[in-house]
Amino acid sequence: MSYCYSYEEQWQPKNISVIFRMYQFNLDGNDDFIYKEYWNRYSNHFLENM
Repeated sequence: MSYCYSYEEQWQPKNISVIFRMYQFNLDGNDDFIYKEYWNRYSNHFLENM
């Protein structure tokens, strides 16, 4: 499992800002593929130095 990116989402029902970290484990061996659904959905996304 490896870190891919972080994104900020307005979490409901408490209406607070939460930062999620996207980690991914590719079972097919294709380590170049990154699932970018959340990257594309939320405008505040970024890479953190881990």
